[in-house]
Amino acid sequence: MTTEDLGGVIRLEPVRATGDEDSFVAAALPGYGGDGQVPRAIFEQTRTFLLENPRPDPWGSYLAREGESAVGVCAFKFPPDCDGRVEIAYGTFPAYQRRGIAKQMIELLSSMAFAAGARTVTARTLPENNASNAALRRQGFAYAGEVIDPEDGLVWEWYLAASD
Repeated sequence: MTTEDLGGVIRLEPVRATGDEDSFVAAALPGYGGDGQVPRAIFEQTRTFLLENPRPDPWGSYLAREGESAVGVCAFKFPPDCDGRVEIAYGTFPAYQRRGIAKQMIELLSSMAFAAGARTVTARTLPENNASNAALRRQGFAYAGEVIDPEDGLVWEWYLAASD
């Protein structure tokens, strides 16, 4: 899926638990620089999570590309719950920050979720004004309040409901 129809320029490629780690690292390395340890850790974390929590498409993880460049990663944390609620996560690689990539990932994941039947898309951010929650607001997400995330502690939760 791409944001071209939505006025953007990125596309999302699935990252599979059985995917090639070296290819992922090579794609992500220009966005990070260094020795590849951060992209390798991202891939390993993604692989472990997907192996421990298998799910059908489209509820997986994605590498965001702009042209041939890998510019970020994004995912659905789990398939929708019984109320049709799904949480998204996203991160732009450092070399590509401040270019609207997060906004495009949010837009694509939300569109995919609603097309697949989700009723509400949520996201969690650090409890501070930052680029991430600004991108969510630009995509129409509303602030739901502070929650305690089991992995991240105190966070702000945001939501976007499907339009009927």
